[in-house]
Amino acid sequence: MFVNLEIIFNNTYGFNQFTYKVPDKYADNIQVGDIVTVPFRNTTRNAIITEVNLATSSVSNTKTLFKKIGSINRNQYKYLERLAVSNNLNIGILLDKHISYELLSKQNKVKTNNIFIKPNSDVAIYLKESYNIIFTSSLEESKQVAEHLKNNGKKVSFYQKTGGVKEFTSFWEKNKEFETIIVLSVNFERINVDDKLTFHFFNSNNISYNLPKLNNLNIIESSLIKHKVFNGSFYYYNEFPSLEYFSNVNEYFLEIPEIDIAYIYGNSMDECLEIFDVKYKDKDLTIFSYVQDLQFISKNHNLTTDPKNVAITSAILYNPTISFNGILSSNRLISFIRNITRFHKKNIAIVIFTTKKIDLITKLKSKQLSKWAEKEARERAKYGPNLNIRIYKITSKINLDFVNSNKYIIGPKITNNQYVYEVKIKLTDNINYNEIINLFNKLNKSTVERVKSL
Repeated sequence: MFVNLEIIFNNTYGFNQFTYKVPDKYADNIQVGDIVTVPFRNTTRNAIITEVNLATSSVSNTKTLFKKIGSINRNQYKYLERLAVSNNLNIGILLDKHISYELLSKQNKVKTNNIFIKPNSDVAIYLKESYNIIFTSSLEESKQVAEHLKNNGKKVSFYQKTGGVKEFTSFWEKNKEFETIIVLSVNFERINVDDKLTFHFFNSNNISYNLPKLNNLNIIESSLIKHKVFNGSFYYYNEFPSLEYFSNVNEYFLEIPEIDIAYIYGNSMDECLEIFDVKYKDKDLTIFSYVQDLQFISKNHNLTTDPKNVAITSAILYNPTISFNGILSSNRLISFIRNITRFHKKNIAIVIFTTKKIDLITKLKSKQLSKWAEKEARERAKYGPNLNIRIYKITSKINLDFVNSNKYIIGPKITNNQYVYEVKIKLTDNINYNEIINLFNKLNKSTVERVKSL
């Protein structure tokens, strides 16, 4: 009897799975999700079994696995499958870099089962009497939330000040009772879901919820998948719900500050520039913008594309849009809100160049926003991407062979002498993890880009 497995190690081995022979003593006691030790190259490695009951091996001189040292059940394995496939990773690297299989093996389904999506400003309102865990994206945010809660009469039992692993683990090991603690989001996988715990994710749209060393593994996404598999009580706070992740929103909201925005209307960028130069000719401004065409701006002003430049006095946005192909893009909307809020906090004047005579802020605050959001949610549910449908854009210099993987592939289109494909994966309970990992392995030398917009 033979099994396929993944080495629990870094991504050196890509998406390769390895075949090993099962010792006779384990022949009737080996299954997917078992953790074993195996001889690997010149050392010994831990590995997780991903496929069993292989009658023969296609590899000559197949090695024999040493021993079984642990196991995770079907639900726990399902969580790893969804997380790996969602982020173009394999389970081996997840267990090496992100998730402790010893801790995961203790995670069972709980009775409590709810999700709430609320504005950031409401974080103090929805705390339970005890056992609140608030996740934040940075130490600065941790301090801000702690101060906000104390100002609203809430007791904070602990919040992270240094960010070290020991800072959290020492508290977690010693304190079995608490009202509210505030910890960095990277600690999410160190805490199992429990009926008595309530999880709060503050400012959940922040890009810092990604883990940059793991293909930008998003902790918010990870938590939603964990909730889908194990249940629990989860609150997410943001300026607007990202419909890439949240498919069922009971009440749409828009958290946006009262901001004065100067609009400059013109038939083209050049015309907007001319009007701007006339209006602000007597001022020496340091202007921030991502738009490269602004290099033609008046010599009286300095232009920067570095948002951290402390000398910035004004920010120019050109035809900002919150839609794609006529449908609301919640991710674009969130990006727009975050940009203007950041400028507002730094007292940076906001100027919008537009070829359409619209007041974007007034438009966003209209009653139509919920209808636009519902339409986006329907489109994502049908075509993706969303929490259940993953889409990747693949760019290759050669025409790729997708034998046995055609059901996931759309394309190719030839663009700029390159082959462009779309990979569409539906995450169901019957997902064929090994088949998808084999597909990822074929794509290892291609450019793989996660698609987030419609």
